[in-house]
Parts: sequence; structure tokens; C-alpha cells
Amino acid sequence: MSLAARIQSESQAAAFPAAEAMVEHLKDTYGPGVRAIVFYGSCLRLGTDENLMLDFYVLVDGLGDALQNPISAAFGALLPPNVYYHECDFDGRVVRAKVAVMTLGAFARGTAETAFASALWARFAQPAAIVYANDKVARTTGEHALARAVTTLLSKTAPLMTGPYTVEDLWIKAFQATYRAELRPESDSKAEELVHAQRDRFIGVGEAALQALALDPSVDATPDQSAIWAWRGRRWWGRLLNLLRLIKAAFTFRGGLDYAAWKIERHSGVKIELTERDRAHPVLTGLRLLLRVKRQGGLN
Repeated sequence: MSLAARIQSESQAAAFPAAEAMVEHLKDTYGPGVRAIVFYGSCLRLGTDENLMLDFYVLVDGLGDALQNPISAAFGALLPPNVYYHECDFDGRVVRAKVAVMTLGAFARGTAETAFASALWARFAQPAAIVYANDKVARTTGEHALARAVTTLLSKTAPLMTGPYTVEDLWIKAFQATYRAELRPESDSKAEELVHAQRDRFIGVGEAALQALALDPSVDATPDQSAIWAWRGRRWWGRLLNLLRLIKAAFTFRGGLDYAAWKIERHSGVKIELTERDRAHPVLTGLRLLLRVKRQGGLN
């Protein structure tokens, strides 16, 4: 099966009911300009959001209409995506989601081989489902972007390999390299766990991608110095981008305090009840919460 066919099939995976409820909430929130919604991450892999937070990318025609805030739209155009915390009610409980918003065009450009930063093509080389598309063009654009994410990641990683190597080796090396290009990189073992947990998927998609790229992992190869330098630059650039996005989030992350409160309770067991006054003063509230959690033993 070709890479395009594999990704098309994978992207048509259905969301479970709680995720479907969040998709409807996001469509209502961001309006008729929503072109597609992409579901990814641990909840997609596990098929549940129990004690977890859903992950979505909402892809829109224009940020101005979707965000209804010219400052947020300007930040989003300059440094995509904008990230928001969302809640909706489903079946008598609260469903939570971390939602990135960007234009469909920016998403397509961010997964292409010409995109230097690894954030999008590393994330979406992993399984993802297009759980909403407003027309065939949007769905096709999304599918092509997901397929390009795979070929971009593997084509930029292959020159780092010492051959011969396996497809599994290539994926692990790819995720290790991209983790190092983040502000808070994961351990090397995390890449192995990710690939081994979905080994059949990564091998099947990887083999199809290598065929499309005309790359032969059985051939003896040595690491390419220019590729090594490119990844070193990618580490510097990726960490700078992540730092800038964290600063931007202070101005654009709607619901950030609610997100922080949920994370605190999940990881420390300290329950936080926020008031409207707390939300009106997010910086002071954040400092107060930090001190409170520390006093209650929520921080080691």
C-alpha cells in the first residue's frame, strides 16, 4: 500500500464520543471559517480521554474571523499556532482539550520539506485523524500535509544514520532528534517507547515513505555532516521558537489558568478552585497558586 493510501486510511479514523462532543464545541467556537480539525496525541492512540486531555489542531481560513481578536490574530500569524484550553460538557462530566489554531495554509507549509522547524512535521508524522473537514479540498490538503510530514521527517533523519539500518531504527533516531530540538526534550528511551507501542504502524508507514523517497536502508551509509549541522541549527531554532511561543501564550492562551489548575490537580493531587477574580489577575494568581501548591506538598 502506498504512503498516500496508508495516511488517507489512517486519517479517516473515527473519534470516540467525548472527542466528537469537543469537535462540535470547537466548530461552534471558531465558526464557519473552520476548514478542518485534526485529532492526535495520546487520547487518539488510547481511544479514551480518561484522566487525560484531548489534543486538536483547528485549521481555519483566516485567524481574524476565527479568533475575533486582532491582537491574538496578529500573534498567530507571526508565530503560529495559537494555543487555547477548552472545556465542554459530555455525559455529565467535563471534557478538556488543548487546542492549537492556525490557518490551513500554514499547516500545509509547516509539514513540507522546506519547513526548517521540526514541530509540525515531527508531531504529524505520528498517527492523526482528520475528524472534520468542511469540504473535499480541505480533507485532501490535510491528508497531503500528513503524508508530507512523514517524508519530511524521515528524509531529514536518514542522512544521520549509519547503514545498514532498519525502518524502526530510523523512526527512533528521528524522534530522538526532534525531542532534542524542543525546549524540554524527552529522554532517548521515550522515542523507543513511542515506536515500539505502535511498531506495526511505524514500520508499514516507514517502508512506504522510504519507497516514495527512493531510500534504501540496507545500503552502507555514513552520517552526512551537513545534515548533522542542520539538526544542530534546528535544536537552537526550535528551542528559541518554543520560548517565544511560551511568552506569546501569556497574551493569547485563553483559559490558561484553568489549564494550569487541571495540570496541578492531575500531577500533584492539590485541587484548585478558581474564582473570576483569580482569572482577572492571571500573573498574581499563578504566583499564589505556586506558593499554595508548594505549601501543600504538591511540589518536590
